[in-house]
Amino acid sequence: MGDILAHESELLGLVKEYLDFAEFEDTLKTFSKECKIKGKPLCKTTGGSLRDSKSLIIQKDLLAAFDNGDQKVFFDLWEEHIPSSIRDSDSHAQKLEFYLHIHFAIYLLKHSVGRPDKEDLDERICYFKTYLETKGAVLSQTTEFLPFYALPFVPNPMVHPSFKELFQDSWAPELKLKLEKFLALIFNASNTPKLLTIYKENGQSNKDALTSSLQITPEYLQSVCVRLFSNQMRQSLAHSVDFTRPGT
Repeated sequence: MGDILAHESELLGLVKEYLDFAEFEDTLKTFSKECKIKGKPLCKTTGGSLRDSKSLIIQKDLLAAFDNGDQKVFFDLWEEHIPSSIRDSDSHAQKLEFYLHIHFAIYLLKHSVGRPDKEDLDERICYFKTYLETKGAVLSQTTEFLPFYALPFVPNPMVHPSFKELFQDSWAPELKLKLEKFLALIFNASNTPKLLTIYKENGQSNKDALTSSLQITPEYLQSVCVRLFSNQMRQSLAHSVDFTRPGT
């Protein structure tokens, strides 16, 4: 009986989470009220509104660090809240992270009034160089990124023709827009209610099982056709029709 109640509590909690996610406000109020009346315990799940609020704060902090050129704050948040499975294997995330490192490496060159602080600039360039030699090395064979591996060794990147695009006024805003879209996609995916995730996974497994059970080979099709025709035609059909031949 205890196991049943435990599972019921969890299931009711999943329903509550989904109703909150789908913004069925009136239904959610009635559902919660009726559960209380019936003495049905609700498994405590992280409310969608609470998750959304936290996600928005994280996104806001990341974008603020981007605007302010605060490299340490940005990448601390990045590594904490962007799943390593995405950062390490998703090509889109890897490319975006590469350009983000460039943004912070040249930030002082673009925003300092007069000559940038040498110590701070050297520290940023060193950080970028370390990234290129470690995690960023995965893109070293990509034509798009190959020129940027020379960036830490160029005395004045602002006047170098290979890096002209980086110092255009439109470059950073366009990168920020890509960052915003990426963050929205990542955090929306993480906010998906568990009930919806279970449904999708179950639906996909059922689809895969149905597909695997309908693997019709040419040999099987030929044997069916032979069985369907009359006895007089079976022998000739078996020899004259070959479904394994291309175009048959």
